[in-house]
Amino acid sequence: MLPIRSVISYSAESIVNLVRALRRSGSDFLVEEDLAAIFGRVKIEPSLEHEFRDVVKIASFTPLHAQSSIVLDAGPGPTLLRALKDRYYMALVIQLSFLVWMHEETTLATALVESMRSRYESGVQNTTPDPDYDGILRTLQACSSQTSQYRWDNLVALVVRRFPASRQLFRMDHSPLKSLSPNLLLGAMDYFYLVQSLPEDRFVIVESQRGVVPIIVWGHYILGLTVLVNGSPDGDVIFGRTEGPQIIIKWSSAPINPTNQVEGWLSAPMIYLLDASQEVLLQTEPVDNESTRIEGQECHCLKGYGTTFLQRLFNKIKLVEDDDPIYVETANFAVAFALLLSRSMRRDPISDEHRGKKDFEIPAQCYLSTEPWRLFNSSKLLFAGIELDKRVISGFAEKLTGVSVADMTVPPGIRNYLEKPDHDQYAQTFQYRVAKDHFIEDIEQIASWVLTFAQVVDIESCADLVLIIAPGWMFCNGVVGWNGLEPIEIESKVFFDLVLKMMRKDTTRGTSIVDSEGIFLTSHHGWSLFHSSVGDCDPGQVNCKLLSIKRGVPTNTQTGERKYRIADAPAVERIVRTPIIIDKGNSYLSRCLSKVHKRTEHYSSRIDEFLLSIRFDIEDFEYPQYISRRNPEEGNTRYSIYASQSHFHEALWGIIKTIPCTHPKEDSRPLPLDLGTVTVAGLTWANGDGQATSAQRICICLVNEDARARWLVVHGLIPNSDAGALRRQVLLRCDGCCEDCAVKAASAMQGNWLVVL
Repeated sequence: MLPIRSVISYSAESIVNLVRALRRSGSDFLVEEDLAAIFGRVKIEPSLEHEFRDVVKIASFTPLHAQSSIVLDAGPGPTLLRALKDRYYMALVIQLSFLVWMHEETTLATALVESMRSRYESGVQNTTPDPDYDGILRTLQACSSQTSQYRWDNLVALVVRRFPASRQLFRMDHSPLKSLSPNLLLGAMDYFYLVQSLPEDRFVIVESQRGVVPIIVWGHYILGLTVLVNGSPDGDVIFGRTEGPQIIIKWSSAPINPTNQVEGWLSAPMIYLLDASQEVLLQTEPVDNESTRIEGQECHCLKGYGTTFLQRLFNKIKLVEDDDPIYVETANFAVAFALLLSRSMRRDPISDEHRGKKDFEIPAQCYLSTEPWRLFNSSKLLFAGIELDKRVISGFAEKLTGVSVADMTVPPGIRNYLEKPDHDQYAQTFQYRVAKDHFIEDIEQIASWVLTFAQVVDIESCADLVLIIAPGWMFCNGVVGWNGLEPIEIESKVFFDLVLKMMRKDTTRGTSIVDSEGIFLTSHHGWSLFHSSVGDCDPGQVNCKLLSIKRGVPTNTQTGERKYRIADAPAVERIVRTPIIIDKGNSYLSRCLSKVHKRTEHYSSRIDEFLLSIRFDIEDFEYPQYISRRNPEEGNTRYSIYASQSHFHEALWGIIKTIPCTHPKEDSRPLPLDLGTVTVAGLTWANGDGQATSAQRICICLVNEDARARWLVVHGLIPNSDAGALRRQVLLRCDGCCEDCAVKAASAMQGNWLVVL
């Protein structure tokens, strides 16, 4: 039976349309009704509701790329659109938006399920006996993605600012002051409504400061209730009017170790509902069930993320004022370290045939060598509020170059902070070395962030990107344990994976959260992350290191469906045409023998993601006359190939690109062919060279002037299995390099080569 409110508010047809729209967006009609029966009862503080509406109502749509049927929808979805028309549902959306900002969504969904079940078992009217975890999780995701424009961290900062004497406790990692326990969530779901209904005759008492931040934001800023924090190190702190507090939080005087990184050091408190005579009407005890613990999740925007990290880093042991010069010195030092990393990181394009050969050197164009302006733009965002100095950064980088990590000298201000006064000089020296090692690890982590976000296209537009503040393993692979001198080999998804870790809370207890096999786009908190190689592009114009981060959730314009990931569709069996020799002699004409007439993207839907299959319709020229004598079935001039976006990115990561030359673009005139160099036809090289071409040192693939054919050659370098992998290096000609210079560049290097014109 449909909820009474929906029956009254909507016609039968409109209800059916709403149910379909919510399902397409990932949410669930019945779950939203169940949750609204709890959270929709309250009245939202008018000023906050007005501000919230103004922020979240703005719609924007960004195509994934020019020809895509997928857009990144950053506007209101069905859940928020209904809320904008009805305050009952707006109350639901606002509260869930806040709760999922402060807590990890999967554990919050579990706690909501248990709370709803507990309410049913306690005999609360109009409750559901079987709350749906999947539906609740998807509703939380819908609220989060559709309201991510609203900055809840601004209200969190207002609360924290009122407790300067407890700054260390609020800044510590996993601070229990910033997350609710399951019993606090359960109690607040009903007690806050009852207090709001009878403000003169009801009030709430919480027996410790556990969850003080979300309680104040929820109770005062969202619901307009007066909150008193009693007995804090800053005295009695009141939010709201000075008389008649409706929520009282008793600050525990038990000794607290601010260096403790475990949320459990402050146990869950009792929460009571009392009447005006201070008689306890209801109480909610802590839950003795570790599986229902809600993981705190501190969200912070990219702008100022590094600044906040430094403030926490230097305030773990003792208070360091926000204007202390150590912050500027450390930020400049971290950017210099990122510059050093950029010069040392490189892609490894060596094929198995050449691996281990001492005479094969990885060319300079395979080194990361991120442009300094990208590093500076990234660091300006991360260290907002800290004035960076390019000259100081360059000076630090010069001193770090050629020095091992163990022998690195930290700047004087940092050294003074790390050294602890001690009468025993040996003990002081030992403590400093340990402290320095830990500090360098922190610098390596910060430098990883600077370097990673320097790879983001148009990083300035990502200032409001929502990230998670977590002390987890958020380094670029290869940085930890680096000696400061040797090159660092980096994998194709190193930057993608690090940003993903920073966008999502790690609830896997140390194992990787990046289950991203075949996934090339992921969306969280209303932002989407993907490689810049997505789309209809020429591989020579793609910088495979770069990422795109844009606001919005992938939405199919044809069906209206929203999903939070896009992955490759299962592989379709390829038409394998063994590469064959076309020209062998003194000269050749640069041309394209396999022209792509059409490129089509096919999207299908699964529960959690869209699947993409890319079809290329191809016609061969000259090629069939060479192969039809061998196999008449291969003589068809028209055929199709299905390709994978992830395979293309992986293959592009492993090739070498040409550097520009000074020669003008060649006309249609014969080009020289040296001994051991041939031209070839064929788009698929993943199954080996073929008998005809395997004896040639340099094969020139004739796909000139067809960007899609060049794309397919690069894509075709990745095998579907380990059998028959390509046993030669690949050189891709880019704009600014003529055909003859591309071939000469391959000839000048050791080994066998495939040159893609």
